[in-house]
Amino acid sequence: MITKITPVDELKQMFLEILLNKTDKISDIGNESVLNGIAYGAAKVGQKLLVNQSIVEAHIFPDTAYGKYLDEVAKQRGVSERFGATGSSTYIRLLADEGTVYFADTNLFTATNGVQFQLENDVTIGVNGFEYVKIKSLQVGAHTNVAPLTINRVNPAPTGHIACTNEYIAQGGRDDEDDELYRVRIMENVNQLSRTTMSYLEQVFMKLNNRVLRLHKGNIDEFGQFNLIVVPVDGADFTTDEFNQILLRSSEFLSLAELLSDNTENSLKLNNVDWLPVDVDFRVSIDPAADVDKVRRDIQIQMSKLFDYRFWNYGDRVLWQDLLFAARGVQGVRHVPDAWFVPRTDVNVAKYRLPRIRSFIMRDVDGNIIMDNKNILASFFYPNDPNESYMATVLNTI
Repeated sequence: MITKITPVDELKQMFLEILLNKTDKISDIGNESVLNGIAYGAAKVGQKLLVNQSIVEAHIFPDTAYGKYLDEVAKQRGVSERFGATGSSTYIRLLADEGTVYFADTNLFTATNGVQFQLENDVTIGVNGFEYVKIKSLQVGAHTNVAPLTINRVNPAPTGHIACTNEYIAQGGRDDEDDELYRVRIMENVNQLSRTTMSYLEQVFMKLNNRVLRLHKGNIDEFGQFNLIVVPVDGADFTTDEFNQILLRSSEFLSLAELLSDNTENSLKLNNVDWLPVDVDFRVSIDPAADVDKVRRDIQIQMSKLFDYRFWNYGDRVLWQDLLFAARGVQGVRHVPDAWFVPRTDVNVAKYRLPRIRSFIMRDVDGNIIMDNKNILASFFYPNDPNESYMATVLNTI
């Protein structure tokens, strides 16, 4: 606060000091004198002026405002209202026998700190033996942002269930926003506008569909449409209806080039990822005490995590030695000979494509097939990074 509230006694002494410095007609001022009363009245009025001035400052400067005054500062600056308490969400990896069914209204998942999570939709485990599915917390607050690998119980466990875990932190949970956090958000409001165009559109699309992980620039096709490649967080392609909904609701955030197009509604085209299938075939020596199914799943998961689409750039390659070391590093694997490992060379990934494990054949040391996933694309999950403050302030019209 710039204005300091001075005590009445101090203001009265200042008044009397100035008065005595300007006249020699007064020698003493008694406590019950008229001049003392006048000095007290002037000091009281002066203090009220200071209080009113400080209240005005509280409506202007966020670093000194509090409570309802801070709310007024935010309103004047176009900042969204205080955030209320919300729950968290994440994706959980379910390991189970093929055909195992999990019901959203029945099977609840519990973290080690007691926070419970619920599936958004029913899910059936496919031939890979694992699936990534989205869950959301039943409670609200910052404590629902549980750490990785802590959501490991399901109740009741369906027949065929083996294990479950969250590879990444559950995010999005927060408490009611207090003055301190709200003040920081207000003061950083201007900095939120300093985004690149692609980062800006990513946040727009994430708010419209929380399965959006990242955007890649595509080419301009023969119809003059600028193509954007939308990468999902879970590997599931977006439907035409989802793309149409994103385009319809994001039109006000498109650049001037799209807005001035002769055919605005068709000037931008959203595309699913054109996956480059990576076929893996290798021999492996597995510890007899190890669970072969678990080894297979763990190798697939470790290989899929090598393709982190959050940081993938055009021109990156799939390094075959990374795949080899991922297989060798799984618990229960004794040895993976590189002589029979496929791919045996690095895989070049064409522009506008992303790699993904497809064919996965695991053989014993004699070449006999142990497991074959029948060319089913492996599941994966990478968390996106939504900026809640940016969405609530800059994108508040969505």
